[in-house]
Order: sequence, then structure tokens, then C-alpha cells
Amino acid sequence: MFRARLFFEGLAVGIFTGVVVTAIRILLDAADILRPQWFAHFSAWKFFATVCAIIFVAEFLARAIKFDGQIAGSGVPQIKGMLQGISTMTEPLRLIVLKFATTVLGIGAGLSLGRAGVSVQFGACAGNFFGKIFYRQHGEIERGILLTAGAGAGLAAIFNAPLAGIIFCIEELHKKFSPEVLVATLTAAVSAASVVSLVFGVHPIFEEISAIPAVVPEFLNVVYFVALGIFLGVIGVVFTRTMILALDVYDRLKISGVRRFLIPLALTIPLGLTVPEVLGCGNVLVDEILSEEFMLRTTLIFFAGKFLFTLVSFGTGAPGGVFLPLLTLGALGGSIYADAGVALGFFGAEWSTLLIIFGMAAMFAAVVKAPVTGSILIMEITGQFSYLLMLTVVSGAAFMTADLLGGEPIFSALLNRSLRAKN
Repeated sequence: MFRARLFFEGLAVGIFTGVVVTAIRILLDAADILRPQWFAHFSAWKFFATVCAIIFVAEFLARAIKFDGQIAGSGVPQIKGMLQGISTMTEPLRLIVLKFATTVLGIGAGLSLGRAGVSVQFGACAGNFFGKIFYRQHGEIERGILLTAGAGAGLAAIFNAPLAGIIFCIEELHKKFSPEVLVATLTAAVSAASVVSLVFGVHPIFEEISAIPAVVPEFLNVVYFVALGIFLGVIGVVFTRTMILALDVYDRLKISGVRRFLIPLALTIPLGLTVPEVLGCGNVLVDEILSEEFMLRTTLIFFAGKFLFTLVSFGTGAPGGVFLPLLTLGALGGSIYADAGVALGFFGAEWSTLLIIFGMAAMFAAVVKAPVTGSILIMEITGQFSYLLMLTVVSGAAFMTADLLGGEPIFSALLNRSLRAKN
């Protein structure tokens, strides 16, 4: 009887999460289209209007986070804290409204932050909300299961990858398997992804990935994929540590309030005029490197710009996640690796697209320290199950490299940092 109830509760959580994620995806997709158009023909009046908008967004973000600190960042560390019993959630519906508004304004204005972590928090809020409504004899256990199911639904909805949403909950959040968690999470993830598919179809968040042919290199060439994993494993550790450092720098310099958000928002003007590709989540940039051929120098500029601006944006604690920026950096890293390999004659140019995709899985494994989720996510996004073996190799190599270098899972690192700040 309990599992049957979890099925229907998971269905409610998934549908609610799917609606919210669909709405934020529509708005941020529109922002990705309008932002480069705005900077394409910049003028004096556009400069004045942009400055006014930046001041408004910075003020709004500062006031919103002061009102409810749980909207800051991606939200995934807060969920981990709740599941571990060391933190609680404020009013879930209020949190969704505030997080939705601040995320759309911040990322829409160009901050280099992701929408996937935010979607995970939306789902967790939905799970918490329905957990209160359906509060029965199982009490906190039931609410914890629905919280986990909602988080998985959020990831499933934003990437249209229900299996990855389920695995993420078990590998990264809940850390243990039970039939009850599986029932609720499976129902929530599938229903959330179905709602999004009704609006966007079955296309992945990266539009150009659907055009990739199912090509699997010979297993004898596995050394190249291991090398890619090692390469991005090192970058992943640097990324995680510098993200924590960025938060510390803002705090040590005592940059707070409106000034904290004015710094990255002001940078959107010169970046929008020179390298607009580094603004926003990064999914548009991934589509560009998949569909166009860039010189290595250009790719390096994109990588450096995206890396540094993500640090500046994330360090503020503005609402927004890290999933899409790290996947973008993984794709750019894969492109750099491919260009170097082709130039040195190790493999042909036909490998480039494949290495870009595998780079995303490697970066995910190195930063999130969830190699199974990363492999399944990219497999679902590409729709190519024949990639699974090599994705596992690349992700495993990246994970082991990060582990040997002492890399900490980014969400655990962020949670530990917030706990130290409270003590």
C-alpha cells in the first residue's frame, strides 16, 4: 500500500516539476536568442538601458537572497543537507517563486550559471510540498523519499533524461537503494520528462547532438579515451577548487549586497560585445562547437572566457547551478583535445564530434564525482546506446584522476563550506 501511494505521489511531484522546468526553459531559451541580438547592434541608448537593467537585476538579487538565503547557488548542496538531516527547507512554494524569478533574471542577463541544478531544487521543493500534503504514518521517511524523487524529476526534465535523473538520486543524493525510492523517483522522473516532451518534443537540450552518427572507435584505441579522461579529470579538479576559491574571495574582500552582483553583471557588457558565446548557461555554445569548425585559438578563448566568467558569476552566490557550465567546459575541453590529437596525427578529424561529447561525460564525472550518472546522461542525450562502453571508460578515467588528485565532489564541498561558515 505504501509503494502504491508513493507511485501516485511521485506522479504529482513529477508533473508539477515538469511544468515549472518547462516554464524556465522557455524563458531562458528566449533569452539565449534575444541576448546576442541585443549586443549585435549596440548603441548609446542600448548601453544606458543595459546599465539600468544591470542595476535593477543586481538590486533584485541582493534583496531576494537577503530575504531567503536558500535561493542562493544551485540548491543541490541544500538538498544534500536536508537528506542528511543537517538543514531544513523554508516554505517550498515561496522558494520556487523566488528561485524562479532570480534565476531567469540572473542567467537571462548573461551570468554564466546553469539551470539544471536549479531544476533539481525545484523538484525537491515540489517533493517537500507534496510531502507535507500527503504526510501520513511514515512521516519524515515519506517526505525524504519525495524530496529525492523530486530532485531526480528536476534533472530528468531539464535534460529530457529520466534514467539519469534516477541514477543521480541514488549515486549522488540518497546514496542508497530501496524499492520505495525507486518507485517514487522512477514515476517522478518519467512524468516530469513527459511533461517537458509535450512542449519541446524528444529533442535534447543540446540541439545539435541529435545529428551525431553512431560511430564507435575500435577498442584498441581506448588509450586515447583514457587520456581524454585524465586530461579532463585534471581540469575538473582545478574547476572544483577554483569555484570554492571564488566564493572565498568574495567573502574575504567583503564584497556583499548589490556590489557583489554588479561585478559579473557589469562584465556582461564587454563580454557581450566581444565573446557573447560565454554568456548564459552554455548550451548554445555547445551547439556551435558541434555544428561549426573553430580554430584552436578560438576554442581556447571560449574555454578561458567561460571558465573565468563562471568563477566570477558563481562566486557571488547568485541563483544558478553548475551542471551546464561544467558540461560546456567539458565539451570545449574535448574539442581542444580533439584538435590537438588531429594536429599530431593520432586520429582523424571524424573523431572530433565524439570527443566533444565524451568530454562532457568526463568533466561531469570529475566535478560531480558521479561517473555512472554522467555516462547515462550523455548516453540519453545522444540517444546512442552504443557509446556506453567508451563513455564508461572516459568517465572512469576522469573519476579516478580526480580521486587521485584529492578532488572532492563539488556539491559535498559546497555543503561542507556552508557548514563551516555557520560554525
